[in-house]
Amino acid sequence: MDKDKAQSKKLTREEQRIEDSKHAQDTQDAERMLFLADAKVLLARDADARRKFDYEWMVRDLFRRGYHFSRYQPTTQTVVLASKQSAKIPVNLTAMAMRSIRNEVTSFRPKWECLPRYMNEESKTQARYTGMFLDYEFDRLKLKKKIKETITHGLVTSVGIWRILYDERKKEVAIYLVDPFDWYPDSYAESLDPFEMDHCIMATRRSQDWILHNPEFDEQAKKEVVSSEARLAYSEYKQFMIQAVKNSGQYQTEKNSTNILFEGEFRIFHDDGKHHIRRVIWTEQNTRPLYWEDTDEEDYSFSLYQADINPKEIYGEGWMKHVMPINRVIDMLESSVYDYNHRVAKGRIVVDRDSGVRAIHNTHGEIVSKNKGSEVRAMDMPALPVATQNQIERFGRYFEDISGRHDASLGRVPAGVKAGIGIAELKQADATSQDDLVDNLEDFLADVARKVMRVVAKDYKTYKIIQALGHKEEDEKYFAVVGKGANKKGNKDHQGKVKIGPDWLDLAIIGDDNNIRVTVGSWLGYTKEMMQEKVLKYTQIGLIDQKTALRLLEFGSINEIIQETRKESLMKSRLGQQQQGGHPGEQDQFGLAEVENEMMLEGKPIKPDPHDDHEVHIAVHQDILGQGADDIVGEHIQLHQEYLNQSWGVPQTSQDNTRNQQVQAQQPQSQGQEGQPPMMGQAGQRGQPSGMMAGQAPQIPPMGGAGEGQPPTQ
Repeated sequence: MDKDKAQSKKLTREEQRIEDSKHAQDTQDAERMLFLADAKVLLARDADARRKFDYEWMVRDLFRRGYHFSRYQPTTQTVVLASKQSAKIPVNLTAMAMRSIRNEVTSFRPKWECLPRYMNEESKTQARYTGMFLDYEFDRLKLKKKIKETITHGLVTSVGIWRILYDERKKEVAIYLVDPFDWYPDSYAESLDPFEMDHCIMATRRSQDWILHNPEFDEQAKKEVVSSEARLAYSEYKQFMIQAVKNSGQYQTEKNSTNILFEGEFRIFHDDGKHHIRRVIWTEQNTRPLYWEDTDEEDYSFSLYQADINPKEIYGEGWMKHVMPINRVIDMLESSVYDYNHRVAKGRIVVDRDSGVRAIHNTHGEIVSKNKGSEVRAMDMPALPVATQNQIERFGRYFEDISGRHDASLGRVPAGVKAGIGIAELKQADATSQDDLVDNLEDFLADVARKVMRVVAKDYKTYKIIQALGHKEEDEKYFAVVGKGANKKGNKDHQGKVKIGPDWLDLAIIGDDNNIRVTVGSWLGYTKEMMQEKVLKYTQIGLIDQKTALRLLEFGSINEIIQETRKESLMKSRLGQQQQGGHPGEQDQFGLAEVENEMMLEGKPIKPDPHDDHEVHIAVHQDILGQGADDIVGEHIQLHQEYLNQSWGVPQTSQDNTRNQQVQAQQPQSQGQEGQPPMMGQAGQRGQPSGMMAGQAPQIPPMGGAGEGQPPTQ
C-alpha cells in the first residue's frame, strides 16, 4: 500500500515537470509570436516612410539606364518607358559622368593598415599579419567590383550597404552587397549606430524549396509556408524594375516559386543597460519565426556607405537628383536641333492645288512638271535661332559644374589651356570635389574591416592557411590564421609558429579589438597621372628609392626588376672598364663566369679565384639558380661572397669559420693554398652555405649602385 502511494507520488512529480515544461514552451512561443507581430508592424511603418525614396530611386535608375523620357501614369499607377513626345535624342551625360566619378574614386586600391595596440614586437608582427590577411580577403571576396557597385548605389540612392557574416558552409567570412531597395532601417534613426537605431530589416526573394528544406529553420514555422508569392520584391518600385528592365514575369510556376524572406536584426536591452542583437527571420505567412537567435554581438551585421553628407539623416539627396534636370534640358534642346535638321533643313515647296505637279527622276537630274499657270516655289525657311546653341553651351557648363566632371577629367583639353601643369590642376580640382565620396569610403571600409575581424575572432576555430601575394604578386607569404576565441597558441620552441603538414608557418591570432585605418589615394597626388609624374621626379632627385617607386607605379615582380636593372648597371660599368683597357693577361670575367655556369650545371664543383670580379660572378651565377644545381651554385656563390666580405673588411662570423674548417677537413692538404678558400668536395659531401636552410635558394646581395671597392646598396 505504501509502495503504491510512493509510486503514485513519483508519477505526479513527473507529470508536473512535463506540465511545467509545456507551459514554459508555450510561454516562449507566445513571446516569440508577439515579438514577430510587432516586427511586422515596424516593417510596414518603415516601408511606408521609405516609399517616396523608392519612387525617386526608380526614376533615377531608369534615367541612368537611358530611359530619359519615361513618365508615371497616376491612373494606372504604372511607368511608361517611352512616350510619343517630340524629343527623340537622349544624351546620356549622366551615365558618362557617373562612370568617370566611379573610376576616379576607385582608381587607387584601398590600403588596409592595422595599427598595433602595443609597442612590443609581437603586437607589431600580429598587426602586420592582420593587414596582410585583409589584403588577402580583398582579393578573395572580389571587393574591387563590390566597391564600384557600392559607389554606383551611392550616386543613385545616396547609400550603399554591405552585410558581413560567417559562411558556415565554406567556413569563411562572407561579404554581401545589399540592394538599397531591400534594406529597411528604423525610420526614426539618424545613423547605423545601435544606440540610435532600434532595428533594421532586409527583404530578399528566396526559393520556397530553399526555405522548406533549410535545417536551421523551425519545423513548425515551415509548415505555415504553404504557398509561393506572386510579387518579386517587397518594394513595388523594385518589382517594376525587375519586370520592365530585366523582362522577368510576375507569375510563378512550381519550378520557380519564391517567397519574400524578411531578415531582421533588433536591439534588445538588458537590465544593466547593455544590449545585444537579436536576429529573426520570417515570411508574411508566418505567425511564428522561422529563425530566432539571441547573439552575443552588440553591433549590426550591416555596414552603411553614405555618399552624401546630410547631418543626422541616413538617406541623402543623391548626386543624380541634381544632374538629372540639367540633362533633361540638354535632351530637349538637342532634340529640337535634330527636329529642325530633320524637317526644316530639307526644305519645303509651295504648290498650288490641282497644279498637276509631277517629279521625274533620271540620270540628268530631277525634272519637275506642272500645269501651265500654276505656281511652284521653294519656301523661305527661317534659320535655327542662335539662342538654342547658346543655351546648350550654358547648360553644358552647368552640368560640368554640378556633376564635378570637367573637360580635363574627361580627356578633353579645355580651350585656352596648353600647359601640362594647368591641365593637372584642373584635374586636381575635379578630384577635390570627390573628397566626400573618398573620405566616406575610407570610413566605410574601416568599419567593414573591423566587422570582418570580429567575425574571424569569433568563428575561426581551426587554423586557416593564407597565401598573401602582396602587392602585384610581390612578397608572397604563407601564414596561418585563427580566431582569438579558439584559444590556440603557436609553438614557443618555434618562435610562435604552428606546424601544418610538413611546414612550420607563422601564426596570426585575430582579435576583435583591432585598430584599422584605411586610405584611398596617394600622398603623391590627387590623380594617377599626377602621382606618376611626382614619383618619377622624386626618384630622379633621390627622395625615394627604386623599389618604392616601382610599387607606387604598380609594377609587378618588383624584386626581379630591381635585380635585373642592378645586374645590367653592374655589367655596363665593368664592360666600360674593360673597353678602356685592363692589365696584360686579364681574363674576361663575364666569359669566365659563363664557363663556370656550364661546368656547375654538369655537376662539377668549381673553386673561385680570389682575383675574380666577385660581384660580376655573383650576378652571372644567380641566373642558373633553380636549374637543378642549386647546392653547387649556392656553395660557389657563398665563397664569392666571403671573398667580397674580406675585401670590404667585414669580419667572418663564428658560423663561417666553423664552416671553413669543416670544408678544409674534407679536402686533401695539397689542394689548400694560403689565403684561399679550399676547393669544394664531391657532391655527396657538400654542406649548405652558411645562413641557408635546406631546399632554400642562397641569399644574393643586391648588385650595382656602388662604387669600386664599396659594398652594394641595399
